[in-house]
Amino acid sequence: GHTTEDALAAPLAGRRAKIVYRLTAEGKEHFEELLAQTGPDAYEDEHFAARFAFFGQTSRDVRMRVLEGRRSRLEERLEKMSASLARTRERLDDYTLELQRHGMESVEREVRWLNELIESERAGRDLKGPGHGEPTRDTTEGAPGVLPRTGDTPGPDTPGDTAT
Repeated sequence: GHTTEDALAAPLAGRRAKIVYRLTAEGKEHFEELLAQTGPDAYEDEHFAARFAFFGQTSRDVRMRVLEGRRSRLEERLEKMSASLARTRERLDDYTLELQRHGMESVEREVRWLNELIESERAGRDLKGPGHGEPTRDTTEGAPGVLPRTGDTPGPDTPGDTAT
């Protein structure tokens, strides 16, 4: 299997013991293979956020392919939305028209965000955070091209753990 239960997990005071799973060597290898995949599924709404969450463990070239693929997919969506709006504008009431505009603005905003991420990757700026060559700094004010960071350190769980 890809996971194994950690029998050493201590019970919490007044609660049942936390069940902790660890990735096996086979599971880690499989996970790395999944992270390296850059096919069309990686760009879709259902998968992109999960892929993005693990970008810190993904190589720069894979991140670039996923980001560029996602941007391309959203630009196609934006073109279709714009064409559809142009065809149906006269038949839409004000609220439906406003909903269409809102949807387009959301996609445009994500395309801008992806452009910033791609620019950061191309410039070699590493967004992985503390411990990867740059000192910890608080960028919660929205510095361009940099992900927000609070400087918090991770909790006691190790990277291969998943608690239920």
